[in-house]
Amino acid sequence: MSGLMDRVDVLQKVLCVLPVGVWITDDQGVIRYGNRVGQEIWQGARYVGMDQFHEYKGWWLSTGELIRAEEWAAARALSRGETSIDEEIEIECFDGTRKIILNSAMPIRGEDGRIEGAIIVNIDITRRKRMEMRLREISEHDYLTNTYNRRQMYRLLSVEFDRSKRYGTPVSVMMFDVDNFKAINDTYGHIAGDTILTRMVDVIRAHLRSSDHFIRFGGEEFVVILPGIDVPEGVQLAERMRRLVKSIDFDFTSGVTCSFGVCGRHEDDDIDALIRRVDRLLYRAKDGGRDRVVAG
Repeated sequence: MSGLMDRVDVLQKVLCVLPVGVWITDDQGVIRYGNRVGQEIWQGARYVGMDQFHEYKGWWLSTGELIRAEEWAAARALSRGETSIDEEIEIECFDGTRKIILNSAMPIRGEDGRIEGAIIVNIDITRRKRMEMRLREISEHDYLTNTYNRRQMYRLLSVEFDRSKRYGTPVSVMMFDVDNFKAINDTYGHIAGDTILTRMVDVIRAHLRSSDHFIRFGGEEFVVILPGIDVPEGVQLAERMRRLVKSIDFDFTSGVTCSFGVCGRHEDDDIDALIRRVDRLLYRAKDGGRDRVVAG
């Protein structure tokens, strides 16, 4: 007996010093043991059975969907005998804070094969995932205007082309740039030029839908992808944007204007063909006197 108790004592000591959260439940899902790290991750514990697993708040990181009571790894281990490894979820801790964890669970079986409980392992990866998300955001966005960068434009256009083909819905593209931007930089300096770009982007972004994609194509040139919008609607939006930009009163100048090109996806278009076409329309607007919209 003393040997068994020694082994139990060693096991408890190991679980206490492990740098991951470990929980052990009975066959009803009620926690019978939770180590210090596990309780630190969740900021406490809930000693409830499977019928009350809805008290745990969590979301699948990949989709943002709420995890239903029966979908928790522990519930699946107990009810189906499943083993789940490193499921990425965001949890709401018992103090109201949120964390991102790797959640694993496996059933504990008796000698007769019957499920007697479950072991759950939690690893807090909040800091790493937040850093990954931040690095991904930096890699996808323009540093000055926080619009998408040119590389992301191709990915977004590919997604919207596929959606347009699948559902037979239109997609339009607006390309615009700031008229005489080099002269503005030469006269007022590059900081003033950056101010114009950031203010202009803020004004335009406020009038776009959440489904629209705003991209800095390069320099003072921008692209807006408009899912579900045909060319006449795109022209109306471009005209509104043109007037809005022209009405901005900067501290050092006013009357900044933009030229716009607008076109829609043709059946035989690839992404490069669409970009070339809208680019030509933009330069037609500039050749025609600037501060105007040209569609095709």
